[in-house]
Amino acid sequence: MLPIIFRGNNEPGFFAHAVGMRSGPNPLEVLPGNQRTDESRYACLIVVKDYHRMRLRAANSSEWHYSQIEPDVIADVRAGRAILVFDLSNEGPAYDSDIFNELYTWIENHRLPPGRCIWLAQNRVMGTAAAAHAGGRARMIAFERYDYFVKLMAWNFSVMDGQQRGSNGDGYLGRDDYLGRLCNVARKDKLLLCLNATPRLARVLTIAALYQHQLLHRSLVSFPGMQYVKSGVSLDEVFGFIDAHPSLASLRPWVQTVARMAPQRVDDFQEQGNALVEKIDRSAYERTYFSLVTESDFSARHIERVTEKTVKAFCLGHPALIVGNTHSVDIMRTYGFEDWSDLFDRHFDSVVEPAARFDSVLGEALRQTQRITEDPAAWLDASREVSTHNHRYAVSGAFLNRYIDTYDRRLIERMASLIAA
Repeated sequence: MLPIIFRGNNEPGFFAHAVGMRSGPNPLEVLPGNQRTDESRYACLIVVKDYHRMRLRAANSSEWHYSQIEPDVIADVRAGRAILVFDLSNEGPAYDSDIFNELYTWIENHRLPPGRCIWLAQNRVMGTAAAAHAGGRARMIAFERYDYFVKLMAWNFSVMDGQQRGSNGDGYLGRDDYLGRLCNVARKDKLLLCLNATPRLARVLTIAALYQHQLLHRSLVSFPGMQYVKSGVSLDEVFGFIDAHPSLASLRPWVQTVARMAPQRVDDFQEQGNALVEKIDRSAYERTYFSLVTESDFSARHIERVTEKTVKAFCLGHPALIVGNTHSVDIMRTYGFEDWSDLFDRHFDSVVEPAARFDSVLGEALRQTQRITEDPAAWLDASREVSTHNHRYAVSGAFLNRYIDTYDRRLIERMASLIAA
């Protein structure tokens, strides 16, 4: 067990909650009363939740800020009895030099030893960006990665003691030959599935491209319109991106069409925003050949992560092309999934320039729609083996076990070693 206390929220936060997603006891144990003692050795979880709460100006508002950590906790960190874990495992933002310069200065002012403050978030290249921006100062913080929503998907798809985890009453697996329906050409009435909620840049561009290539009516597409419960990209920002990347200029009139389009839905879910994270309508996957996943991030060069959007498609055995960050497919392979590389040309996964990566993904999507149109049964036959493997890998609990072994156990062991007597 790793003893913890938490600050910044009335609950322990996303990392503590995610670590508890397992069949056995949670290896994190909150100290009595959520308080340290002179004898305790512990990790203090700073529940960040929102990146902006790291800014010093939050200390002058009604929001909790890490500058409010009690002096006794600071003294424990300085003495080697405790560590501070800044938990933003629910997000994966890019490195912000202003935020971290403030944190470096705070660490220096409190004379905390290097590496006893841990940054925990989804972005895999945060440490690299920190070193590039801050040089040796970056060593004050240990940059680690953890993906709350990926762990949530691994948990929800896993079968434990014969019970399916997740919010859907019938379970994601069901026991009703889902794979048979997924690979049945007679059930397919659309080419691809493109699910979109918050109107982000990648999503607006992708739907504009589907319009341009006359694929929208041949696809299952959800899109709430440009006005949504969660703020997204503005039209000016989309046009600014297009102006900066002339290869996308042909999309400009179609973006105007997207701006005028009525909300599109492919399911009956009433939830919006983050409430949709655990919602899945399997019939949308059964009706389509592959997913064109529009991820949360696309144009930031210093973010590498995937979210539940990509993970859902892989867990459901639905071949997926990803409009997202570089190395998104590589990340899914590290989780233990196969990537349909015999079906898809995956060279786009390493393309750094975002507009070029978008063109590559779109070109591959167009190539696949042509192959499906020519021989849909052969296309499904080519995808079946990997689809079967990925779905069974997820629902068997193997994905969950791999995440626990690769991330949970390693992080907890490292934290425990830092506070060992």
